Amino acid sequence: MGLNGFSFWPMFLRVLFILATLTIILTGIYLASPLISQVLLSLFLAIMLDPLINQLERKRVPRVVSSLLVIVLLLLVIVFTIIKLTVLTPDLIQLSRQAPQLLADRFEPITQAFGHLGIVLTPNDMLAFIDAGEVVRFVTGFLTQIPSILSWWLMVFLMLFFMLYEMKNLKLALHKRAADKYQPYYIALEQGIQSVIVYAQVKTLTSILGGIVVWAGAHFLGLKFAFFWGVLMFVFNYIPVLGSFMAAIPPVLQSYMLFDIQTAVIVALFFVALNLLLSSVIEPLLLGKRLNMALTTQLLAFLIWQSLLGIIGAILAIPLTFLLKKMWLASYAQQQVNEARNNAE
Repeated sequence: MGLNGFSFWPMFLRVLFILATLTIILTGIYLASPLISQVLLSLFLAIMLDPLINQLERKRVPRVVSSLLVIVLLLLVIVFTIIKLTVLTPDLIQLSRQAPQLLADRFEPITQAFGHLGIVLTPNDMLAFIDAGEVVRFVTGFLTQIPSILSWWLMVFLMLFFMLYEMKNLKLALHKRAADKYQPYYIALEQGIQSVIVYAQVKTLTSILGGIVVWAGAHFLGLKFAFFWGVLMFVFNYIPVLGSFMAAIPPVLQSYMLFDIQTAVIVALFFVALNLLLSSVIEPLLLGKRLNMALTTQLLAFLIWQSLLGIIGAILAIPLTFLLKKMWLASYAQQQVNEARNNAE
């Protein structure tokens, strides 16, 4: 029993040390999340756009010119989106302030139905589960900060320009450094980046398709702020597992408040069908088993990275987790090779 106790303590102290180190690292990431989010998003965009820049470079377009051209085009899209959202801001704020009263009016038939069952419930009782004031403050604060987002994106694009310009030299430097000892890590990183590029391309394609379909569908159904719902669908589609359903909540609530329960059900079914088409048909068809991550792993990755880096962490949860997984597997494989070599000697 004494020997078992002696063998237990070193392992316990090792686990405790690893947990303490991990806690310090995660706390540092959380505190530095504004800067880390910008750097990671710039790096992710640089990795995704690098094949396009290389293709333009092969057509004798200077790398600095092609990088600048791509960034200007992306910036124009961001500016156009921000301008459109800024125009919608007053009406959206007004709707958010009217939401509690509109919901209370819609809850009246539900409370009457509960009353027939002997359950005494008022619309205010149902709204007590929702902090309407907090919802209004959140929506108002988010919408009033939209113009300031442009300065945030300008910094992202500034870093992106230098990353795109230096990406070729960076890959050559990494290849030279990993010539012998770190070759397995370089190969794993390269394979992981190629998979992430395909994942990002497919996600961008389905996000654009989903955003256009939601924009057109909301406009056809007569919902206000159709462009805003399309932008939400585009952004939230990058979020694994729950993204499309999160994007469906605002337009479903709006259709329920402004129209009736039948319209809300139609809008909800529309989003369910669109989500099944994108996530269960188009994405598996284009991605195959390239990432091969279980839904539980995707959900945990979303929760962890979102808590650390906010919305950027939620969007980049799958690529970051997949790259860490590839590097960990490469490290484990290298460790097994080293142990086998030591045993042979």
